[in-house]
Amino acid sequence: MRYSFIKPKPKPPIDSESKILAIFLAVTLLLIFGFSGFVLMKKRSMAKETLLMRQQTEQLTRKSHAYREQIRRIEHLAKKYETISTNNTLLKESIQNLFDLVPDQITLTKAVLDRNGLVLYGVTPSKDVYNYLLLAPLKSVFQRNVTTFYPLKNGWWRFVSVNEGSIESGSEVQE
Repeated sequence: MRYSFIKPKPKPPIDSESKILAIFLAVTLLLIFGFSGFVLMKKRSMAKETLLMRQQTEQLTRKSHAYREQIRRIEHLAKKYETISTNNTLLKESIQNLFDLVPDQITLTKAVLDRNGLVLYGVTPSKDVYNYLLLAPLKSVFQRNVTTFYPLKNGWWRFVSVNEGSIESGSEVQE
């Protein structure tokens, strides 16, 4: 028989090495589950951000189409304005040229200009003055000229001149 000099100590159910191993295993599992939870949270966050980005992209695409449509409309209006401005300039020059055609002996009381032609109302000292000084230039511009004369008490003539079918009427201006 043997006898020991020290009193036996109770043996723990888990030794210190096993405790250290269990602690490391628990910390490792905790880190793995924590990292997995973090990755899942980031995945959900990324899915929400992706959905939000898609919605923003669709919204920006709609705005872009609306802006393009506005640009087209503005460009159309600018072209229309330019056409109207050009037409107004041409009309102004035409009216100026018309009044330059009228000789000093003839007095115009009214002039009506439209797309179909020109109607002149006025007074002339004689039919010959009208025919030689005003009708000749009008015939070079208009295809049809009809003039009606009315005698006045002082010997002069009141006239109404209807001039239709300008040379440019073959090529109509489209708006």
